[in-house]
Amino acid sequence: MRYLSNEWIKAANAAVQAASSAAPANRVVVDQRVNDAINYRITVERDACAIVSIDDTETDTDGPAADAVFRQSLDTARALAQGTTDAHQAFLLGQITFEGDINVLIERRDAFTWLESVLAPVLAKTTFD
Repeated sequence: MRYLSNEWIKAANAAVQAASSAAPANRVVVDQRVNDAINYRITVERDACAIVSIDDTETDTDGPAADAVFRQSLDTARALAQGTTDAHQAFLLGQITFEGDINVLIERRDAFTWLESVLAPVLAKTTFD
C-alpha cells in the first residue's frame, strides 16, 4: 500500500486501535500536515487511539485540540518514514515546522516510542512511490 494513501491511513488506524490497550495512559494529539498530500491527526491515549485524515482547513476535529502540529513536504515525510533522515535533522534544516507545546511532547515521548512499534508492521508493507 502506498504511503499516506487512504488505504495506508486506514491500516495505520486499525493498527493503533488494535493495540490501544497497551498505549500510554496520558493523551497526546498530533496533527501532521503534509504539503500537497494529506493532513491527518494522531491520537494516542489508552483505549482511545486513532489515526484519521482531517480536512485542510480544520483546526479542530471531534475531540481535543492538537498538542502539536507538524508541517512538512511529502518528500520529507517519506524520508522520515523510511529512516533516511530523522526529525531532529529535518527540523534543524527547516524541513519541518512545529506549532504547539514542546513540553507536552517531551513529557509524553513514550507515546512516540509506542507508536513507532505499533506502526512498524504497517510500514513494512508500505511503498513509497
